[in-house]
Amino acid sequence: MTPASAADVRTVVHDGAVTGTRGLTEMYWTSEGIAAVAVDDAKDDLVQPEWTGDGSIARTVGRLYASGTDGSPSACTATVVGVRTVVTAAHCVRTPVKGAPSSEATWDRNLYFVPGYRRGTSPNGGFTVRRIRMAENWQADGLDVAMLEMNPGVDGRNISEATGAQPISFTGEQGATTHFFGYPYTDRLVHCSGAGAWEAGKSMRSVPCMMGAGSSGGPYLAGEYAAGSVIAVNVSGGEGVSYGTALGAFAERLYQQSEHG
Repeated sequence: MTPASAADVRTVVHDGAVTGTRGLTEMYWTSEGIAAVAVDDAKDDLVQPEWTGDGSIARTVGRLYASGTDGSPSACTATVVGVRTVVTAAHCVRTPVKGAPSSEATWDRNLYFVPGYRRGTSPNGGFTVRRIRMAENWQADGLDVAMLEMNPGVDGRNISEATGAQPISFTGEQGATTHFFGYPYTDRLVHCSGAGAWEAGKSMRSVPCMMGAGSSGGPYLAGEYAAGSVIAVNVSGGEGVSYGTALGAFAERLYQQSEHG
């Protein structure tokens, strides 16, 4: 599927934490959930170099935590890209049921995003998810992306007021180098880069480096990595290459609904 043919993709909207559950979600992650995930984090021998640069990356990219249907905690990577919008991979918020269509996948619970997470700290606070928007057929190539409309923080501010927002592009932006950021079960943000390429009719973007589990949803940036635009989100990898869902017309529709819906 090319970005230009995505207008007829069916969107599903799922409510996350509402007024009565926001406090409980935050309490779970800050009291025990984040620590439970951190037990498996690599603290040495990182799979890729740690990101130590300045700029918006260190504030806008963070860890997205979720509870599975069995209650077990897990984590992906996500990025602040709007006033109240965070982008990640759809499979970070939904789990397929074996033998069933994408529309029957279970929704993960207790979503909680910590932008700028580093060594067990939350320098920009934590945020619950108000609403999730994604494709019904989210397992198809080019559709594994979700836009998360965030609740305000405990101080009443929108997430972007605490972190800023990374630019986002839906036009198949070109660039000699693609930069990939993520938390592949590490206690800090890591980075790799290489010559990017479009795949599967521009519905996917590849970068010649690997991170592994936990980096799903991590941003691929074109241009100067300290201020570049998010053009894709990581969804898979193998044999030294990672693949991301390109952000085209369908992702733009989700984004506009999240920001203005």
